[in-house]
Amino acid sequence: MRRMALALTGALLSSTFLAGCGGSSAYCDTVKASTKTLDSFGQNRTDKAFTGYAATLEKIAADAPADIKADWTTLADVTRAVLTAHKAVGLALEDMANTKKVDAIDPADLPKLNDAYQKFNNTTKQREAIVKNVKTECDITLT
Repeated sequence: MRRMALALTGALLSSTFLAGCGGSSAYCDTVKASTKTLDSFGQNRTDKAFTGYAATLEKIAADAPADIKADWTTLADVTRAVLTAHKAVGLALEDMANTKKVDAIDPADLPKLNDAYQKFNNTTKQREAIVKNVKTECDITLT
């Protein structure tokens, strides 16, 4: 009986160790399932794409370990803020290349967009921490 208890304890400790080093966890599984979206993050500048990015980031943040959760949450929040700012000024992200539509924005609304983009662009620290964590925690390399 004692041997069995030792064997079970050893098996539990091994599986816990493996889960922390590239093994399966809800967090790593969610990141793995989201790799395509994460690798294309910010490349598609449409309302639909940013809505998808934000939803993906929020889903991963929900499963993220405590030490990286705030970084995922911050990235999700600033992504949502870009969408919110665009909605507030009545301009879809995909219309940013249309100079007539951009010129039609009320100048008083420009700070809303500028602020949202500034916060979005100021997430280098969080993005680097996420890439490092995902590599260490899940053995997934984001590009």
